[in-house]
Amino acid sequence: MIDQITAQHEKEYGERPTVITSAPGKIDLLGEHSEVGQGYVLSLAIDRRFYIAASHREDNSLRFFSANLNERKKSSIAGLKYKREDRWANYSKGVIDALIHMGFNIRGLNLTLFSEVPMGIGLASSSAMTVATVCAMKEFFNLDISDAQIIEAARSSESRFMNLHEGIRSPMVSFYAKADHLALLDIRSLKVEYPEFPREPVVLMVTDSRVTESMRDDEKAALEHSCQECINALDIGDSGLLFRDLSKDDLSSTVEGLSERSRRICLHIIKENVRIKDFRKALNDKRFSMAGRILFRSHESLRDLLEISCPELDWLAKRAVETEGVYGSRMIGSGYGGCTVTLIDSHLLKNYEERMEEYDRIFGFKASVFPVHPGEGARVHLTES
Repeated sequence: MIDQITAQHEKEYGERPTVITSAPGKIDLLGEHSEVGQGYVLSLAIDRRFYIAASHREDNSLRFFSANLNERKKSSIAGLKYKREDRWANYSKGVIDALIHMGFNIRGLNLTLFSEVPMGIGLASSSAMTVATVCAMKEFFNLDISDAQIIEAARSSESRFMNLHEGIRSPMVSFYAKADHLALLDIRSLKVEYPEFPREPVVLMVTDSRVTESMRDDEKAALEHSCQECINALDIGDSGLLFRDLSKDDLSSTVEGLSERSRRICLHIIKENVRIKDFRKALNDKRFSMAGRILFRSHESLRDLLEISCPELDWLAKRAVETEGVYGSRMIGSGYGGCTVTLIDSHLLKNYEERMEEYDRIFGFKASVFPVHPGEGARVHLTES
């Protein structure tokens, strides 16, 4: 891949890159909506990456070339601002803007971008892009930047520059991940633990439903509002307790001042924190059937309590668990589309792949199935700056 992106950059700009970095996409096995309650998220970086190649310019212009799309965008250090028509380039522009606001001196650049991470299906391609861009800037300009600032610059690109409702978990996983390990994030303390993922006898399969994720930013914000509504209704705001300190018993029935919709959202998040602990233990004890049941219970909760699934994802998860060799399955991503992740006996993959052939006959398009294994976080492949 490094030779390929080097050749693409040289063809586009007439010179070889002096810096090449990459960062992985990621999936959340459990807890992707627990961030709003300062809970836990269990994730892994996938073994598909986003690459950035950079070389110097004599002026303060910024040139962006997408090798995937064969598209070009341009800006300048003085003229950095969000432009809808710049689409994919806004993510890297936002990183550069964040670094400038942090006080770092950034000058003109030629950038080539290439992604192995499919976009719009819940694999955090945008976070991989922003993290890879920050790491490229760090190497290219020899920035004295902390890990926390790297994460913040990546997050700021989406949350501030592009005004999207995005949290911190995706750039954290993309940056910090370790090969062959999951990443257990404590959103309150921002600490990361690394449970080992077994290489045998199980494998994780991602199945793309071909339905694009469609959860809106205002719907993501509503989840956060529900957690605050719950804290207010239970009158724990002055106790020092946080949402994550609640138990399912606190929400087992109707709570005065708390809407039923918010109660169900909060109940899902509380139960998800418990599921993460139980899943980690089951995986550590190699109780794969138990780990799989936890995954599917999580899917049922996303479907019934959060109500963010769709018929295609429900079909994929249900048919998966009916298949010999499958331990469990659930939807991943923000909601209303995207992928499922399925825990399978590695010796019985053929059963699952054959079962997924039914999807085309029912929904009219073929589901894409591919294995993922926990990959490593951000990397520097070349630095000559």
